[in-house]
Amino acid sequence: MKRHWQKAFLAALEQTGSVTEAATAAKVGRSNVYQHRYNDSVFAKLWDEAIEKACDLLEDEARRRAFAGSDVLLMFLLKGRRPQVWRESRATIPPAELNKMIEIELQRIAKEKEATNPDEIAYQSEMLTTH
Repeated sequence: MKRHWQKAFLAALEQTGSVTEAATAAKVGRSNVYQHRYNDSVFAKLWDEAIEKACDLLEDEARRRAFAGSDVLLMFLLKGRRPQVWRESRATIPPAELNKMIEIELQRIAKEKEATNPDEIAYQSEMLTTH
């Protein structure tokens, strides 16, 4: 049986990624939501899906900021997406070669971004402005 607060909780969890904020928005105690997660596998699956969507929003924002000039975010994204190429052991690459590698990856990302479906871009933009 679905509790009346679950829909509000899951929507807030998807937007914030925070159990505390989601519980507050749904007007339910944190321990209560954790208890329901433990006892209700369907709710637990929906919870996990909401967290994944929240992570997607974070990644979208990190990518936007990386493109806007944050080298630190850019490196985190590259290490996360391509650890086999960008792992720490690659830090011994001469700076000129590393800069060239970064530039090539930025060009690849820019081309990928240009090829993105316009409807998806509009949806992501709307999600960022409404959340």
